[in-house]
Amino acid sequence: MRLHFSRLTLRRDAADIAPLLQVLQPSKSSDRLSVDHRLLWTVIPTEIRAEVEQSRTAGTPKSAFLWRADRQPGRYYLLGPKPLEDSPFFTIETKPFEPALSPGNRLAFDLRLNATIDRKVSEDGRGKAVRQRCDVAMDLLKEEAKPDRAGSRMQLAEKAAYDWLTTRATEHGFHLDKLRLEGYRAERFARRGGKFGTLGIFDLKGALTITEPNSFLARLRQGFGRGKAFGCGLMLIKRIA
Repeated sequence: MRLHFSRLTLRRDAADIAPLLQVLQPSKSSDRLSVDHRLLWTVIPTEIRAEVEQSRTAGTPKSAFLWRADRQPGRYYLLGPKPLEDSPFFTIETKPFEPALSPGNRLAFDLRLNATIDRKVSEDGRGKAVRQRCDVAMDLLKEEAKPDRAGSRMQLAEKAAYDWLTTRATEHGFHLDKLRLEGYRAERFARRGGKFGTLGIFDLKGALTITEPNSFLARLRQGFGRGKAFGCGLMLIKRIA
């Protein structure tokens, strides 16, 4: 599948959309994540949606696209198939995703990330390890003395994100030059079956140097970390002159 990078802007002034804005843009951020994802599915071609549904039925689910919400409400970025041209919801700008990168290129990046680590949390009755995915910031905060937790929360979250990226940098074809944490929050979301989970979301900006272009582009297409259905994992890049 040929990838396209697209910018989608909600048609706020369209007569059919204006009455639905409260539904399409709920005030609660956790609700908005779910609505946004379903809304973006409306621009995915029918054949791609069918392929994804077949993969789920076969027990080998795959993702059709990466996405994230912009800081400007009602604007989204999508990396995936070329969107449908006629959308009742969005004004769409799209182009083939064909970045030409070489070793030594420097890029500024903007990344919304759900970073986790696999931890042993207990043992079952047979002594077998019970493992669980843990948010890297909360994992690090557990090691901090309780009186200092509130004051050091953002500092530790930035360190956790930095460590997570640097340990994966060589494998993914880049060197992390600098990183700044713009924000960190925990979102509660509904799971299937009525249960709830929590998603730690890092908003990161920084700079990197390409060491192996093919490895970096492969990771860029697949996305970073987890939580991709909730708008995490898509790295926005811009060449540094």
